[in-house]
Amino acid sequence: MIAKGTEKLYQDFLNTNSSRWEFGNSILYEMCSNNPYHNQSDIIVGKIWIIGRSYAAAIERRKNASNTNDDFYYDVVAPKMLEIGDELDERLSQLRDDGGTIRENVKDILETHKFLMDVFYELTGLEKRSLASKYLHFHCPELFFIYDSRARTAINRYVKRPDKKALDNINCDKEYGDFVCRMLELQAFLQERTECNQSPRTLDSFLLQKGL
Repeated sequence: MIAKGTEKLYQDFLNTNSSRWEFGNSILYEMCSNNPYHNQSDIIVGKIWIIGRSYAAAIERRKNASNTNDDFYYDVVAPKMLEIGDELDERLSQLRDDGGTIRENVKDILETHKFLMDVFYELTGLEKRSLASKYLHFHCPELFFIYDSRARTAINRYVKRPDKKALDNINCDKEYGDFVCRMLELQAFLQERTECNQSPRTLDSFLLQKGL
């Protein structure tokens, strides 16, 4: 169920959107496009550090920190990411190669998000739901919606009672799963009315500009 007035707000957004962060985001997209794999410590650290810091989701924010941030990145984060790197790369490569939509790939998308979120939890003792979504988004921009508290608050106003059938028999983080179901409904609604694709990036910008 989409809230009344959503279409008008979205058209207003499209008419006034200045893409203020387009250049900065393009650097992050290029970084991940040119360095998609997880087999070199310096590249892994650089990607997690830059994306996390840029999007207020830094991985060094953790429970019971006992070492400096620099040591944590190279002594803890990098070895773990190298350990799971092959599996993460296989998951992302399969998603990119399939070429389908979010709805068509929702099971693999949600399970990949939970996989990375569980890794981050092991590293930090915290549910890094937002960081996992943002990190994966920059590796597969058309497939992962960006989750954070502001987007969550906004989407709840636009999509009141989402259809969650897509979550059946999926091993996912329920919070992110609910968020994705709502985002899919908003995406479908807006695509039908604008007759063009509405990307995760565009929808995120809309939620942040018009949702609060």
